[in-house]
Amino acid sequence: MEKVIGIDKLRPKLGEYLKEVEKGDVIIVSSRSEPKGVLISYSMYNQLKEFEKKAKQLEIMQILNEFRDKAEKAGLSEEDVEKEIKEVKK
Repeated sequence: MEKVIGIDKLRPKLGEYLKEVEKGDVIIVSSRSEPKGVLISYSMYNQLKEFEKKAKQLEIMQILNEFRDKAEKAGLSEEDVEKEIKEVKK
């Protein structure tokens, strides 16, 4: 479940709200009716970090595959590309 709580109401009951997020609830913290932050459980936070890491890995894999396709169409082998990379690193 998702709730919007004003920061003024959050402060005195923070312990209660933390128990709610541990159960899976999400609390949006607002200030002057504007969303400013989100309280989630630590386990949900870790899941989000893992999703971000996997998304970055997938993005890199996609870029590499596109690069490989372009190199192949240009008549370059992986060995040619690796050789060029080593030269540039020197």
